[in-house]
Amino acid sequence: MPTNPATPNPSRLKKGEGALRVLGVDPGFGRTGVGVVEIEGGKARHICHSCIETPASDDFSLRLQVLRDGIIEAIKEFKPQAAVVEKLFFQTNVSTAINVGMARGVILLVLADAGLPVVELTPNEVKQAVAGYGSADKKQMQAMVARLLCLKCVPKPDDAADALAIAMAGGAVFLTKKRLSSNR
Repeated sequence: MPTNPATPNPSRLKKGEGALRVLGVDPGFGRTGVGVVEIEGGKARHICHSCIETPASDDFSLRLQVLRDGIIEAIKEFKPQAAVVEKLFFQTNVSTAINVGMARGVILLVLADAGLPVVELTPNEVKQAVAGYGSADKKQMQAMVARLLCLKCVPKPDDAADALAIAMAGGAVFLTKKRLSSNR
């Protein structure tokens, strides 16, 4: 599992029948949030969350390798059926936006190599789906993630909580698209 893992409950590693296992990724190059949920019967269940961290002192290409390896490890360990990645929506710092864009590219490539269907959502789409309000703040989102996943406390770090929200929102979008395409 990626660096700084939250210890998964071994009973949660086995996928439930009929459940959709979703990998959510909150991209970054310093910290990338990773969250895994299962969705069944319209309800999400927490599987695991963590954060892939890379030291700022490392060469950027090495940081991208660490990110790649962490996502590959999460796919191998949790065997998701779909993945959700947050879109790069807006950055005031151009060099940060470019670096996060490169990290997103690495993530999307790993997911494509794994043959996973990918849903991409903007931060506002995630907020709307999870909190019911596209302008929800970070605390509201974290509280909703903990509540919807029946967690005793807010997942930490923030990037991991964001990844769980991304997984829940994108999992619902994936299932809706799947149902619509099967009704044709």
